[in-house]
Amino acid sequence: MFQMELAQFEQAAKERRPDRAVLVRGQHWQDDWRELFAVVALKEIRLDLLPRRDCLVAELYPLTFYNQRDGKIDDELSARLGYTRVNRFFLLVDQERGKCRFGPPHGQIGLDSVWRSFGLGGYLMAQLIAWGRDRYPGAAVTTEHLDLSQVEVLRPLLNGFCKRAGFETIFHAEDSVTCFVKRLELLNPDYNHQRVTEVEELAPEYWFVPGLLGDKAAEKVQSVLSTRH
Repeated sequence: MFQMELAQFEQAAKERRPDRAVLVRGQHWQDDWRELFAVVALKEIRLDLLPRRDCLVAELYPLTFYNQRDGKIDDELSARLGYTRVNRFFLLVDQERGKCRFGPPHGQIGLDSVWRSFGLGGYLMAQLIAWGRDRYPGAAVTTEHLDLSQVEVLRPLLNGFCKRAGFETIFHAEDSVTCFVKRLELLNPDYNHQRVTEVEELAPEYWFVPGLLGDKAAEKVQSVLSTRH
């Protein structure tokens, strides 16, 4: 049931401008000189057909990679390209049953492999957890069974991420893990502030014109980088 409902909220998210948008910078966990600039958008969505469901969508729009060693921006990743490769995380709450589930609707929660290792997945999860804890602290969290062969993530990294967020993990085999927690209030909404920095809030009106926010955010990145030299 949650999966079908998440699909409806996913479609609504594509047509909705965000309630909040922020430019963020993430540092690579193995190389502090490497950075990824991106826009994170948060959307609270309610549907008339599902009046007892609340959903928060956290979206990641990658903008550009930056290498502090040589001061170069990766020109192959333009703002517009990043906006065609959005990553969406969901938290859907069923108020009637007192249950919730993290997602996307199809597959497992996680970033595309090229955007990983910069702490931004943890940042997105922290936004969902903080929202859920504030509004529905007693909601039961649906247990997630992950196939690691599909997400291509190292077991120690996944285990560390789950522990920081407050999930318990059970590894059943080489490529299988179960993540669980009883209630939303037991999760931790914090993230690694040393790796992820909120650079600047972005004006929501930019979202009315396709691609304009990407252009504006790219200008902000250039402005931030110019102050370093």
